Amino acid sequence: MDERRSFDRIQIPESAGVYAATPQGERLGGIVMLGRGGFLLATGQKFESGQAREFVLTDETQRVRTPVRAVARYTSSQGVGFEFEDLKADAAVEIGVIIGKHSIQGQA
Repeated sequence: MDERRSFDRIQIPESAGVYAATPQGERLGGIVMLGRGGFLLATGQKFESGQAREFVLTDETQRVRTPVRAVARYTSSQGVGFEFEDLKADAAVEIGVIIGKHSIQGQA
């Protein structure tokens, strides 16, 4: 049996103002799914599987701007899936804030 760690993921509506940018501020696309293990980025940009990149995850409504490093794992019709790499504690807390906000809204 294949034992893989899995994390709860939440859907984030495109209207939520949650997106990924480069460290230089170039907006790459909206984050449409987020979890403690990574995110799904709706983007037209191509990323090579296994390629690690620096991002700034932003939630405009929560005033969250947190730098993360993530590795491209797959591409689907919805976007590019990234796995967090060496997630810092501060970034994990900020991501938890975003997840918590959108989990609550999804239940309402």
